Amino acid sequence: MIRLELPGFSGTPLELKEALRRGRLSPRAVPLLLVVDQALAQVPEDLRQRSELLPILAELLLLKLSPEKALTPREEGEEAPLVQVLLDLSETVAFLEERLKKRSRLVPVSPPPLPKPALRLPPRALVEAARPFRKAVLAVSRERFGLLEAWERLKGLLRGRVAFQGLPFASWGEKAVAFAALLEAARLGRVRLYQEAPFAPLYVEAEAPLEGDLERTA
Repeated sequence: MIRLELPGFSGTPLELKEALRRGRLSPRAVPLLLVVDQALAQVPEDLRQRSELLPILAELLLLKLSPEKALTPREEGEEAPLVQVLLDLSETVAFLEERLKKRSRLVPVSPPPLPKPALRLPPRALVEAARPFRKAVLAVSRERFGLLEAWERLKGLLRGRVAFQGLPFASWGEKAVAFAALLEAARLGRVRLYQEAPFAPLYVEAEAPLEGDLERTA
């Protein structure tokens, strides 16, 4: 805590404020240079470079260069600039000292270990690991449902006007192949596709006898 020793006064910045306010000490009796030098000398060395203190110290030095303003309040009821800066300096120094004291009791903890790099397998090991999957892929039978197969099934389903969404195809794959077969049939004039509005149900209607396959008709 900052203490000031002046002719006719000894105490803290808060006590200096009360002495000036109650008239026990005249502003003219306060030696400005002595007050500023004492305040600066009591700032601990390890706190002088702290960013929290720099504005206050700078203001204190400016007041030292303008003694005519240092003890003259700007407005009635306010503190004199020098007194207010001394109060701010005293509170900030006390706060920082207390914070440093608490931090000194903290036990430093080592940072967590860095994650280990992912395991890199040699090419031979990757080939051996992929071998079962390759066998499984080769064991899958080839797709037997193409345009011709879809058209053969469609010929038995197109009786009058039929909604495409209602045709009995089991999977999205079969529906895609069936739709492609219908597009080809429509190009050849075998069926007519129409819908009443965008995104409305798609309808299919036979335009000619459906005997024969798409290739022969083409």
